Amino acid sequence: MNDNRKEKRNRLNAWKRYGAIFMASVLLTGSAAGVGSLVSKDTVQAEEKKEVTLNIAEDDAKDENADAKDENADAEDKNEDVKDEDADDDSDDKGTQLIIAEPEEAEETEEKRTFEPIDKVQADTSAIVTTDVSNIVENCMPSIVSITTKSVEEVETYFYGVQEYEAEGAGSGIIIAQNDEELLVATNSHVVADSTDLSVGFTVDAEEPEDLVVPAKIKGMDKNYELAVLAVRLEDIKDEVRDQLKIATLGSSDSLKVGEASIAIGNALGYGQSVTCGIISALNREATIDNFTKELILTDASINFGNSGGALLNSKGQVIGINVAKEAGDSAEGMGYSIPIDTAIPVLKNLINKETRDKMSNSERGYLGATVVNVSTDAKELYNMPEGAFVSEVSEDSAAEKAGIKKGDVITKFDGESVTSSDDLIDKISYYAVGETVTIEVQTANSGEYESREVEVTLQKGTAVQTEETEDEEDYDSDDGIQQFNFPEDGFPSGDDFNMFPFGNGNEIF
Repeated sequence: MNDNRKEKRNRLNAWKRYGAIFMASVLLTGSAAGVGSLVSKDTVQAEEKKEVTLNIAEDDAKDENADAKDENADAEDKNEDVKDEDADDDSDDKGTQLIIAEPEEAEETEEKRTFEPIDKVQADTSAIVTTDVSNIVENCMPSIVSITTKSVEEVETYFYGVQEYEAEGAGSGIIIAQNDEELLVATNSHVVADSTDLSVGFTVDAEEPEDLVVPAKIKGMDKNYELAVLAVRLEDIKDEVRDQLKIATLGSSDSLKVGEASIAIGNALGYGQSVTCGIISALNREATIDNFTKELILTDASINFGNSGGALLNSKGQVIGINVAKEAGDSAEGMGYSIPIDTAIPVLKNLINKETRDKMSNSERGYLGATVVNVSTDAKELYNMPEGAFVSEVSEDSAAEKAGIKKGDVITKFDGESVTSSDDLIDKISYYAVGETVTIEVQTANSGEYESREVEVTLQKGTAVQTEETEDEEDYDSDDGIQQFNFPEDGFPSGDDFNMFPFGNGNEIF
């Protein structure tokens, strides 16, 4: 009897062992086949495979994360069910331990290269829309002026030879300062260069429209930076107009970022002030306009003829640039250039503190007593010559010789203002009287390099000077035997002259 019971118990234990072995094989088979529901969460994390995510806006990301959390919760519930089943089996075995063969280790594979995650573009909630700039325009418009110029141009005709015509140009300006007697306006040098008559128009209200237009004079000009300052006498401005005018606030161009809002105000096409909006398209963009090369601000705010000298503003209404040119032609669209205000400020500070002068007649003006010609483009490239007026001859016992100026020197500055050509130097001297002492910067060649030095020149008297009206082309000798500013047509060495572009008068950049 006891033997029968013992035999039945042994058969029952055997069936339990076979059942446990069968369950273990199912588990092993499921693991090898990649059954995801039986693989623990810790095993997945051990593979260190990072999930690829999309850069989705914040609200959508929350929904996706919530879905992911629900899926993870379901997976954890399944794992708990499996653990419970395993626990039940263990309790049935009453402590019987199963020896389960571990799966064979996979062959070692080449370690995968890992990469640092790339930063994501974050949504900017502080973005602004520049569709309404009326408040900025209303506040800044009284500081913007229109400029009208008159000049004499020579046109060569087939039947009548060289004929002179009066030409009128248009530009813009910015009121930047005021002294005891003058209102000072910044503009581009090409707007006012070679002008015989200048007037400024204010953008405020007046009972009589003619009260808004007043005469102006060139206080200073630096063609190397394409900048000039005009002076308007305060006594020429009616009280009604003067009370409405404002001095512009100068901002900082060094702190600009590409994509910032930009507003251009100017006397487009000479029709009066107009406003265009855009963004800062590029910074420090090197541009060459004739012989003027500087790093400029590029904007897609429309810059048109007549905008030269006008203001480029930021979203605070601060001047960040002085508009100077546009890219013209079929291959360009929406490319306007502006002189960075941080580049302009040192030049403007010098110009606004200069004495306002009137151009003098040939009998009153002073002379150097030297012959100067333009520095050609070829000479600058081949001999590394600086831009300026090349001294081709110095007369004996002249003011230039007494100051130490020699043949071969290049005059690069006159009384603190840059000299870009022989014509530019002659124009600057025409505002100074005989006997005035002026500081001139000259550069002298030394072992293939040009060295800068300053000299003091006391301008001398000259009885005549060869001008474009002189009929013969030969060198002209004054009564005292000093040759005065005779400019060979060939120039030096190839005769390429500087012709600054009158952007406000119709020329384009190419």
